Amino acid sequence: MSPAPRRRRSVIVVAGESDNDREVLQHLIPALYPRCPKVVTINDKIRLAPALLQLSPRIETLRTNALRKAEGCGADLAGVVVHADLDKVSDETYDQVRERITDQLRKSLPCPSALALSAVEMESWLMLFPDAFPKVRRGWAMRPEDCRKDLTKVANPKEHLKKYLGRPPYRESDSPKIMAAAVELGRVSARPSGNNRSFRDFADQLAAWRNK
Repeated sequence: MSPAPRRRRSVIVVAGESDNDREVLQHLIPALYPRCPKVVTINDKIRLAPALLQLSPRIETLRTNALRKAEGCGADLAGVVVHADLDKVSDETYDQVRERITDQLRKSLPCPSALALSAVEMESWLMLFPDAFPKVRRGWAMRPEDCRKDLTKVANPKEHLKKYLGRPPYRESDSPKIMAAAVELGRVSARPSGNNRSFRDFADQLAAWRNK
């Protein structure tokens, strides 16, 4: 009797605006999604939030490249996660942008999808995990008043961290290390103690995959 065919593994494909953002998500997704398959990235510098009138061709390119990446890994495509910076504080525009991109992803992709639409930037998500910063640089500490803010209303979180975090100044290349430290400390959950709706919306989309 011949052995049963070996079951193909699955992968989650991550796309986004920068190498650092994609690497942040590689640390974050397994912390939020139980029994997460391998998370791999594609290097498309995809920018969806400013391109609402050109979504279809950009997402079609994303679909093609995600399928190609999974096939190159000898795996099935279990899901696609896309990062985009909103580049503005959360207001009524946030809901419109999120709904438009989410609907197009669901129509175009052959698998579950989740939109990591960070308001304003990915740094506002990092600020949910203040204990992670001193683990990366001993001199870093978030101000107590920043821990109590609605982080989607911080107009420029990247510059905010550079100004207030401490020395040496924050750099974008520090972001994956900060998220990795937050995961290692066990601080990452769908409902962290800080306040950032855009993070919660992403976590909720990932949680919905369990029912699919």
